[in-house]
Amino acid sequence: MSTKKIIHIVPSTHWDREWYLPFRRYQIRLVRLIEKVIKLLHDDNYPNYLLDGQSIMLEDYLEIKPEDKNILKELISKGRLVPGPWYTVPDMMIPSGESLVRNLLIGYSVCKEFGGCLKVGYSPDSFGLVSQLPQIYKLFGYKYAMFSRGLRLDSGKDTAEFIWEAPDKSSVYALFEAYSIGVGITIHSVWRSYDRIDMSKEQVINSFKATMAYQDNRYKGRNRLLVVGIDHLEPNDNLTETIATLKEEFKDEYKIKESTLEEFFDSMVEELGEQLETGYGEQRGEYKSHFALGNTLSTRIDIKMLNRMVENKLQYLCEPLHAINPHLDLFDYLDTKPFYENAWKKLVASHAHDSICGCNVDSTNQDVKMRIIHAYQMAREVEKLELYQLGSSIKPKMSDSAIIVYNPLPFVRSERVCGKLIVPCEAQGELLVDEDNNVVKDAIIRRTFLKRRDIETMKKDEYQEVYDDTTRVALEPMTNKDYFTGIEYEFYASDIPACGYKAYYLVDGKKCVNSYVNVPSNSIENKFYHVKANDNGTINITIKRTGRTLNNLHFFEDETDEGDSYTTNPLGDKLFTDKLDAEIKTTVSKHSSSMDIYLSYIKNNEPVHLETTVTLDNYSDTIMFKTRVNNKGWNHRIRAVFDFDEEYKSGFSDTAFDLTERPIYHKSELKSENIMTMPMRNLLYLKGDLSVAVFSRSTHEYEAIRDENSTRVCLTLLRSVDKVYKTDNPTRDETSCGKGVRWLTEDSKQIGEHTFEYGVKFYVNEAGNNDVVNDALCYQIPLTPFGGYTTGSMNSSHSYFSISGAVLSAIYTLDREKKQLMIRVYNMDPTENSCVIKLDKAPVNARKVDFLGNSIGNVRVEGGSILFEIKPGEIANVMIERS
Repeated sequence: MSTKKIIHIVPSTHWDREWYLPFRRYQIRLVRLIEKVIKLLHDDNYPNYLLDGQSIMLEDYLEIKPEDKNILKELISKGRLVPGPWYTVPDMMIPSGESLVRNLLIGYSVCKEFGGCLKVGYSPDSFGLVSQLPQIYKLFGYKYAMFSRGLRLDSGKDTAEFIWEAPDKSSVYALFEAYSIGVGITIHSVWRSYDRIDMSKEQVINSFKATMAYQDNRYKGRNRLLVVGIDHLEPNDNLTETIATLKEEFKDEYKIKESTLEEFFDSMVEELGEQLETGYGEQRGEYKSHFALGNTLSTRIDIKMLNRMVENKLQYLCEPLHAINPHLDLFDYLDTKPFYENAWKKLVASHAHDSICGCNVDSTNQDVKMRIIHAYQMAREVEKLELYQLGSSIKPKMSDSAIIVYNPLPFVRSERVCGKLIVPCEAQGELLVDEDNNVVKDAIIRRTFLKRRDIETMKKDEYQEVYDDTTRVALEPMTNKDYFTGIEYEFYASDIPACGYKAYYLVDGKKCVNSYVNVPSNSIENKFYHVKANDNGTINITIKRTGRTLNNLHFFEDETDEGDSYTTNPLGDKLFTDKLDAEIKTTVSKHSSSMDIYLSYIKNNEPVHLETTVTLDNYSDTIMFKTRVNNKGWNHRIRAVFDFDEEYKSGFSDTAFDLTERPIYHKSELKSENIMTMPMRNLLYLKGDLSVAVFSRSTHEYEAIRDENSTRVCLTLLRSVDKVYKTDNPTRDETSCGKGVRWLTEDSKQIGEHTFEYGVKFYVNEAGNNDVVNDALCYQIPLTPFGGYTTGSMNSSHSYFSISGAVLSAIYTLDREKKQLMIRVYNMDPTENSCVIKLDKAPVNARKVDFLGNSIGNVRVEGGSILFEIKPGEIANVMIERS
């Protein structure tokens, strides 16, 4: 058997679609790059070319050169040009799990059109990888994965090849290797004018030797991978000559071959198989390391909050509403599926690691934000159209004007709802009754306007848009259906059906008077908690079910941050607001009570104003916080701080389809060279004698530090920096390529007003993971009231789906006629659960499938119920055929 090492050479590039230049400036260079690739691939001696794990590059190229589509199809179908599997290589921590799935689904669809797709889960520069990625890849049929940031093995070794296992025990063969590992054989240094300096034969040989010596310390087997490419590097026209030189020079030591990623993995697995070490779960590097660039979690939080809002709207409103509304064979029926799919595509295009992380120049971030805004606009219009169809399908009862409450989650919910909406007809009164004509207790309804419904307001129909338009007066003769009625409302919506709705009707009668009053008190309470505000702005919380009181919770830390958009560099000059005096105002209504806490101070010679509203709904066991920050300074970080009087050794925070356990370090390890911040999406859960969950609609970053008998949790609200990239961070030294600042930013200073929402819930007994995640979803996805003109025949309340034993991720249709339905759920509990999906109508058939719709398992169908066992950590796709 030969002992020669086998060197697989794969030409590529790493194509950041937008970063230190905006997309349109990069697009010109992309066209030049692909034109060069096409020319090179006409030579059969040139190796295949890897398109950086993406497929969006094809669309970006064809936007300018559509005449080359058939050329690309030919090259891709022959395996010469290799796109995918992603649409755009994403950050993994910030997008939702559903967004990662859609990214791969869109990428697969684009690649399928061109006739070929990379069968390796390739993530060249994502800033760490989520624990469930092996399972996601397996459900797409990919059995290999490669990435370049974030290796974390139990052994602590820097090992190239390993088996990577997800929480459900799914595994893929993985390679941890730089996406630019082979670039040194074609260019001497990216920090020189490489396009004007040809490498000598001696330089090529020496670079190859250095790379082999490096890999000797990391690779277990004989197969080695050299990806020849780096950020925005265009292909070299002398690569074939370089490979020929290496083959001749090292013919006795190495077998050097033009190859592909798949060929490398096939050879690696054949050689090593099950000999490899297994790595488990999240790959984000050692917890204190900086190579995963973790503080991008808190950069440009305005973009991240907007992204979360659009994800939630698409995932929990647009798609399920489209699925429950029937397809109508009517002249004016509009199928909204193409629109929300287009919104998904725009959103996913913004999930490239640099894009959504916000570590870009201002012109790029402006493009990213506007693209997400466009996705929001489409999603919001889809939501309104589907809600309008739903509302008009409900039968009128005591009147035809109604407030309908839609529940996006698959279990019954009862919550306070409040806000403003438009009823698309003349509302008959300001008294709210249910379907049985029972008056809704203490419902506060106020009619704010009666405006003409016409060709313009039928489209420009948001509440504030109609409210501000003073021209829409009555033009006689008018009927009740010629009006829009503006309504302000607040009431307790009880027992709203799972993934369903309940209609409340507006009728004449004695209405409940709005009863918001200021009271001379610094405390509020409901059946679960008593909350007292202290003079310094902190709060004391008494948990009524246990009698336990936690003192001096919730204040703010403001610290100078001389880092950049990638990495924080705190200077240690922390200002704590619990040393200040606060102004406190308390307001009580029939359904809730709240305290406004005002704080002001000077930081970096500029004023900062903080206003926090702490709210208790009468029947809610979540304490809600809304903090408004008026920021006028920069280079600082503002965090909300909770000091819990219990020492927790670890915490659980959510990323894609998982509740990942993370260490909580002792305060003695708080040093400038250590980064202790961790990712979260919707929650942080601390299990102990006092179990507590911290929910978030805003932040993606937290830090938890323990001391004897206490744990401090810090939520990063705002991180303000004026540098995109600096090389001399104490926590990230890159001065070898030049000391100083590369790019400056104005917008990342985050000057202006920002609003952050988060909540806290205490558990008397330790809760199951699925229960806590569903609690977080209730906080994240509130009930959705909307105004209805009820003219149909459907019941006044109805449930379309309910789910137990798992957490809902998605409900959407697969065909125009809505006969095929996909329901995706996942299990975060450490135990196998019995999952039950109940439908309002018995399905024709149901089965478990992978992400591409291939059958992988059976389920039981009993009447309208679908039953199956779901493993710990499993993501389950159930395809349902409806009559």
